[in-house]
Amino acid sequence: MESIVNSEIYPIHRMADPQTLQRIASARSELASVGACRFPQFLSPEGLSRCRQDAIALESQAHPSNNQYTPYYGQPDDSYPAGHPRNATVRFAVRYVSRKLISSDSPLRQLFEGDDLLTFIRDLLPGAPLYRYSDPRGSLNYTVMARNDQLGWHFDACELVASILLRPAETGGDFEYIPAVRSSEDENFPSVESILNGNDGQRIAVSFQPGDMVLFRGRHSLHRVTPVEGRTTRLMALMSFDNVEKALLRDAPDDLLPP
Repeated sequence: MESIVNSEIYPIHRMADPQTLQRIASARSELASVGACRFPQFLSPEGLSRCRQDAIALESQAHPSNNQYTPYYGQPDDSYPAGHPRNATVRFAVRYVSRKLISSDSPLRQLFEGDDLLTFIRDLLPGAPLYRYSDPRGSLNYTVMARNDQLGWHFDACELVASILLRPAETGGDFEYIPAVRSSEDENFPSVESILNGNDGQRIAVSFQPGDMVLFRGRHSLHRVTPVEGRTTRLMALMSFDNVEKALLRDAPDDLLPP
């Protein structure tokens, strides 16, 4: 684990370390205020190289998705009126490498399935249970995005996603989000509709460098990835966590998530 994570900056295997406690306090504040926090150079140079090589080796087996779906990962629902967010569609164009293709000895899987990262992330969300996301299709993935690929505005089905940039696109592929658009008590459809209609000036762009990890609470915050440009594919590692131990399997379209 220590060889994967940059333990000089993030000694997450030593939770009582003053440096770790300081990182936790800062990240808690960011997650509470804006729903995201960034950990620069979270992977060690060796960890980044190994994860990137693993993703490149699996890139040709990535499951393609290129279609129009609602921001809720589904087909339009005509029981809602025309123009309603449940009827609006956005483009999902991305390829996923599923967990079952990622070997048990890969650095990403070791990081996700080990106790150190889970303990560290749990400390960032005190008072709320947190588990590795149980949906086998969406718990652990590499994502591959080529020229013109993009992810439109959408919500996540799980509580928290840890995203690690392995290789950026030449241009584009920017991660943008709008925090706290909805809550468990209020879907706030008027605001969602307004954002989908282009009123997204309040969006926040997250700056990634290879090896950086961003924790993001996407269940209640709309987010997107802007169109990728250039010849270099954008490679990300995604690790998902939820506040229920056994989440219901998502009723997502077959081409949206890997089988």
